Amino acid sequence: SLVNVDWELSLLAGRWRKSLWNLPFNGISVAMGGITVDKIVNDQGLRKLAYAIMDETITLANTDLVQHGAKEEVLLTQDDKKLMMALSDNMGSYRTSTMLDFTEGRPMEVKYLFSTPVDRARKLGVPVPHLETIVFQIEALQKLRDL
Repeated sequence: SLVNVDWELSLLAGRWRKSLWNLPFNGISVAMGGITVDKIVNDQGLRKLAYAIMDETITLANTDLVQHGAKEEVLLTQDDKKLMMALSDNMGSYRTSTMLDFTEGRPMEVKYLFSTPVDRARKLGVPVPHLETIVFQIEALQKLRDL
């Protein structure tokens, strides 16, 4: 039997592509107290917030990739954003991994998943106000719940 395999031309680009979904959807699901993906995509304001975080992620990712000498073909695009939202539109009541950790009282991957990209944005001089706000909320929730 055949197995379909997808690969990335750049490991760094692949990590940023993963973050293109993880940052908005894991972030919003926790910042909103533990909601599922369908609640995000079906609420006009939260959907707009997800798009804003995706736009910030694309700008940050591409700035980082260019600084690392990446070729144009590995840069993130609006098509990547559209694909991530289209996939999310069909997920139903999917519970993100960070939301599961939060609602079940387990430690969350705040440093690696959220704080590291914000720190990178600061170093590169890329403004990410929506992402940064979500991270502040998640860090506060983590402290309040002693996670």
